[in-house]
Amino acid sequence: MTYNAPLNALKAFEAAARTGSFTAAAAELGVSSPAVSQQVKLLEAFWQQALFIRQGNRLSLTDAGQTAYPQLAQAMGSLTELSARMQSDEIRKTQLVLSAPHSVVETWLPRKLAPLMHTDDYSPIDVRIDDDPIDFVRDKIDMRIFFGHDLYGDFQTENLIADSLIAVASPDFIRRFGSRVQDLPDRYLIHTHWGSGFASSPNWETVLPVGKTVNRSLGMSVNSSSTALNFARSGFGAALIPAEMAADDLSLQRILQMDTEAKELPRSYRIAYPKRLRFNPTIVCVLHALSHWPIQSE
Repeated sequence: MTYNAPLNALKAFEAAARTGSFTAAAAELGVSSPAVSQQVKLLEAFWQQALFIRQGNRLSLTDAGQTAYPQLAQAMGSLTELSARMQSDEIRKTQLVLSAPHSVVETWLPRKLAPLMHTDDYSPIDVRIDDDPIDFVRDKIDMRIFFGHDLYGDFQTENLIADSLIAVASPDFIRRFGSRVQDLPDRYLIHTHWGSGFASSPNWETVLPVGKTVNRSLGMSVNSSSTALNFARSGFGAALIPAEMAADDLSLQRILQMDTEAKELPRSYRIAYPKRLRFNPTIVCVLHALSHWPIQSE
């Protein structure tokens, strides 16, 4: 049976060989010089080979010591790098990781989280943009904002926002073409691919008068609500946007709501997180901010 050399003995030998003295090695390791000398003797006994030629306070490596030191120094360096990396990861993990779809991060999430900045115990958050489904463990995610579906049934989930779709366009576009969506040519209707969260994707025909059909091939198509909002803001046409996503642009009059009734979305924005974190103070503060509950400083 093969036994490994004692780790403390290896550390003492590596430090003594690198610094050239037991005294310097002892200062680095935070022990006494005799303790370093004793550990080196243990290693020499374990390997049954002399590692140093001792000349007063001076040390020089024997042939065996010269054989062992380079490989041991490399191994100790790798351990030091690993320790630094793991400590860095641990510091990173002190920040809560919040994952959300691109359109949410680009529109209403900063506004909803803004009250956190005014609390005494504010803690920075690591915000990530991901598509569903995410893997909480693999991706080291603490909270996930999503729309509607039931992919995270094993986690604690909360309803956040019930929203509705509204038709919007830029002020200049409305001055040119009017605010009645039913009067717009099909080429000025921006279509959004809503993704897997919608069992049946909302489209223009759900807000237009019954019987009116739309030729989707004539209009612009995009793959996210925030992209549709950007193109509507730039005057490319009218877009169907969740009201929460359009709120900031509406308040600044960069876009205007067109003359159609809001279409209530069948599901809410929701948030999921591991049940073991339900009392985590940062998660509680985020939930308060996103759910419009009062945020209290500790």
